[in-house]
Amino acid sequence: MIKTQGLTRRFASVNAVTHVDLHVPTGTIFGFIGPNGAGKTTTMRMLATLLRPTSGTIEIDGIDVMKDPMAVRRRVGYLSDTFGLYDDLKAWEYLAYFCAAYRVDATPDRIDAILDLVQLTHKRDDMVGKLSRGMRQRLGIARMLAYDPKLILLDEPANGLDPIARIALRDLLKKLRARGVTVLVSSHILTELSDLCDTVGIMELGRMITHGSVEEILARTRTHLRLMLEVLGPPEAARDALQGHPGIGDVEIANVPAHAPPAAAHAPPAPTAKLEMSFTGEREDLPALHKRLVEAGVPVVAFFPKAENLEDLFMRLSTGATN
Repeated sequence: MIKTQGLTRRFASVNAVTHVDLHVPTGTIFGFIGPNGAGKTTTMRMLATLLRPTSGTIEIDGIDVMKDPMAVRRRVGYLSDTFGLYDDLKAWEYLAYFCAAYRVDATPDRIDAILDLVQLTHKRDDMVGKLSRGMRQRLGIARMLAYDPKLILLDEPANGLDPIARIALRDLLKKLRARGVTVLVSSHILTELSDLCDTVGIMELGRMITHGSVEEILARTRTHLRLMLEVLGPPEAARDALQGHPGIGDVEIANVPAHAPPAAAHAPPAPTAKLEMSFTGEREDLPALHKRLVEAGVPVVAFFPKAENLEDLFMRLSTGATN
């Protein structure tokens, strides 16, 4: 659905976007990640035909954006991080107005179907100015759906939304994906993107540092595992058993064991200690490491590699630098 090659945009002496190569398949959700000033919004505006690239190419649904921008606009919906609504119209009137502007039939059935998709049927006759922020956000998306775009670009749509509104927005984007719509969404709420997106891209200083599925990026960029170990009693015996083992480094004691107060008539649980360490070996080497601990008499309660999420990945790859 989206294909860019060498996409670049300069503003005077500032390279806002530099040689970005991007491929987003049809019917997927792509998460755009990066600090403010990374170039995400500039890239999205170029994809939406609102900003002309300095150099490079963009294809949307196989159409060259530079050669036929009007054809691209019929396929793309774009919602910026801030947008205006007509507060003195009812929700259904707002959609009817934009159906007319887009020259599509504004039949009651069509409007009701769009309102149902964005979960605003119960607000059909309410004034737009009375809607909550989350509802206004969904109405803005409903406006784009009036002409059935194949690609939707959302710039920070979750900003300022409460948890319930964010869940409703996430459910809506999943529904759109199920209908074959491609979604490109930027957000600072990384946990939301991790649960939602098929692929992600991390931008910094106008360049795409990496993109792909979270699992693919982890496989490409991870140089070591972080292991978690929980043992009964003091952690020193475990630490001594680990020292000198190939691949083990920087063993850290995460907590010192402490007895919990007894509950009712039951005896207090045995104290445990937790250790965290880096490991440059492979997952296949972990059974041997576990065996070494057991043979050393370490009472192992739990032993597992620490899962790395999207936020961990972003913090590891990004320096936080901005233009």
